[in-house]
Amino acid sequence: MLDDSDTVGRDNTSVKVSRRGLGERLRSSDQLRTQVPLLIALIGLSVYAASSSSLFLSKPNIQVLLDSVAILGLITVGMTILLIAGQMDLSVGAAATLTSVVAAKVLVGGQTETTAVIVGVAVAVGISIAIGLIVVATGVQPFILTLGLLSVFQAISLLQTGQRPIPVGSAFRTLDTAKVMEVPLTFVCFVVALVIGFLILQYTRLGRNLYAVGSNRDAAFLSGVRVGRITVAAYALSGVLVGVAGIFLLAGLGAGDASSGNGLELEAIAAAIIGGAALVGGRGSMMGSFLGVLLLGLISNALTLLNVSSFYQLFALGALLVFAVVSTSVAERRREEGAKFSWRGVLIRIRRRADSPPSSPDLRR
Repeated sequence: MLDDSDTVGRDNTSVKVSRRGLGERLRSSDQLRTQVPLLIALIGLSVYAASSSSLFLSKPNIQVLLDSVAILGLITVGMTILLIAGQMDLSVGAAATLTSVVAAKVLVGGQTETTAVIVGVAVAVGISIAIGLIVVATGVQPFILTLGLLSVFQAISLLQTGQRPIPVGSAFRTLDTAKVMEVPLTFVCFVVALVIGFLILQYTRLGRNLYAVGSNRDAAFLSGVRVGRITVAAYALSGVLVGVAGIFLLAGLGAGDASSGNGLELEAIAAAIIGGAALVGGRGSMMGSFLGVLLLGLISNALTLLNVSSFYQLFALGALLVFAVVSTSVAERRREEGAKFSWRGVLIRIRRRADSPPSSPDLRR
């Protein structure tokens, strides 16, 4: 027979299990709400591009598409990890550029390709760890810090190159042309990074802590999570991927160019947010970021095949980023307020606060 304590214990356990299952179902449903529309958009855009251009489904174009999204994908994997942890790095594009320039300088200086790769990646990792340490030690907003470092790294790259590309000949040509079962090596590395990122986020303590820190930093600290170490670890992981992306930039161009990584930071943020990551932290997935990267690459590829000006492509990227940010914010408000949320209610609150004096409690809220 079971006494009352056993019954209560079993009931508590069942409640915990049911709550855990409910949380997992809710998280899965959030991801599905993001990923299913992305899949539909990818399929629809692919069908339209294939019907508009006979070159879209050709083998060379598919290889070009996969190769073009790989570098952005590597940086997006790192950006996703940072966003989940409630962090951000606007200097990743400039850091990838600096990595390629440093590796080119080392190679031109007479060192081996292996040495150039190690030094280049070490520079990127060192930069990212330094950013993480500064954020943890000073509490500075990473958005402002990395925005300033973006200009610093761009200036260093220009000074190192003398505003002229540093050619490396065919030194890294193998990295750019190598294929694994007809799939570009760069894309294979992107997929490997995705899988590793997925395993870290889903099956390791580090992954759980990243979500915890991004969701509620103070609660994570009170729960015993070493918030500082988790933050630095997130930046370090991003730095490794930025370094690898910088080496592939060098291999693709055959030269260390001070402008090679311009704009990658915005595209990476756009891809991660489109894939379901939140700027406030605590949300995001590797599958969503993968679909976001593919969508951006597919849009660019399709517009290029249709001879659409690059200016309109830039406009499309910006509009997509704005749409993703607004949609994410609206989804967060709906999640917090539920049925109480409505656009009419938002307009009423804006009007009330605009008509209220500064001392009004309604305005302070």
